[in-house]
Amino acid sequence: MTDNHRTRPTQGANARLQKLAQDGEVRRLNGEYTKAIECFTQALAIHGGYAWAYAHRGAARAAIDDWDQSCEDFGKALDLRHDYGWAYAHWADAHRSHAIYRLGTADTLAEWREQHALIDSALAYFDEAARLSPGSAWTFAHQGAAYTYKYWLEVMPRLLPMLALDDGRAPSPAGAGAAPRGLPGPRPASAVPAARRVDAAALGLESFETACRLNPRYAWAFAFKACLLALIARELPEDEMLRKLDEARACLLNGLMLDVNRRLLVDAPVAKLMSCAGNFPLSVATGISGIEKNPGDLVSRYFIAVGLKHMNDPHANTVIEQTRKILISARRDIDLMLDGLAVLDGTKSLDSVTNLHERMTVESIALLAFDPTWRELRASRLPQADPREANPATTESQENS
Repeated sequence: MTDNHRTRPTQGANARLQKLAQDGEVRRLNGEYTKAIECFTQALAIHGGYAWAYAHRGAARAAIDDWDQSCEDFGKALDLRHDYGWAYAHWADAHRSHAIYRLGTADTLAEWREQHALIDSALAYFDEAARLSPGSAWTFAHQGAAYTYKYWLEVMPRLLPMLALDDGRAPSPAGAGAAPRGLPGPRPASAVPAARRVDAAALGLESFETACRLNPRYAWAFAFKACLLALIARELPEDEMLRKLDEARACLLNGLMLDVNRRLLVDAPVAKLMSCAGNFPLSVATGISGIEKNPGDLVSRYFIAVGLKHMNDPHANTVIEQTRKILISARRDIDLMLDGLAVLDGTKSLDSVTNLHERMTVESIALLAFDPTWRELRASRLPQADPREANPATTESQENS
């Protein structure tokens, strides 16, 4: 251990340390994660044994899915302070978030199975966090969210057999770091057991109920509990399903009433929930509320179109066509931004970016005009398509003549 770890900071250095810690936490809570990481790193340069700074830098890194570095920070925090419930809870939630990020880019069934290893590790860390911090509503609410995701992993193979998903478990993913004090860590494939078999739905509801008992105004916990209730409903017979969906709706509405700052983004989930229940008028009304708050809410737009068609609205086909155009436009914008990111990190050269003429939307043209990523491209002239290729009939006529 270095002197920096052993030596407590002087009075002057301690004042600077506290200032950096406070600034870092304010930036982390405001979503300025890279600035927060800088502040915590400077704090650790002053006092390398500061478990709090390691844990909160780990949380900031988890927020941008800097997975390996995040795990390293949480591991150091827990090595320095073995009873640190906050670090256990946020490392657990980092596993849940990382699993969701990983699934978003998964291409193989093995990557699907990896989800179970991540979420089971998350639940083990949440168990320890709950033991150390039994009064933390945040811990129990996010433990409920982890159980919800585990239940989702179990439900989807049954609901979507055509995808050939399973509930097997792969080895714990690389980068999880050494397991602190007896908790599960990376193991060889031969030592990995089957996925943790628990009643994830029941345990998730229990966690949410504990969170709401500890903090009766916890809007996020009510909203996430509604998601779990909707998942449970999806596998029930129709009559029971409708009753459970109604319970989920009431839970969501409770969360909305408690959300005085209107920070919960629940319009799209409610629209989806009501569509599943066959309440298409309410699904459409909720979707309209969603796009009033956020015109870029594509899921709400989709369920407006779905609901209108099921209601036999005479203008449904017009709305479907409009929604299709919006989704195609969004896909073109996303494709261009993905190319921009690939150019920035060097995985793609500007010369290899093609088909720009086929992706022209208001947003994509603005991106090309103002984003410095495309500066060199703006100075060149894109090759124009051969007009004969656009009209094969004309080409054939000219050749025959």
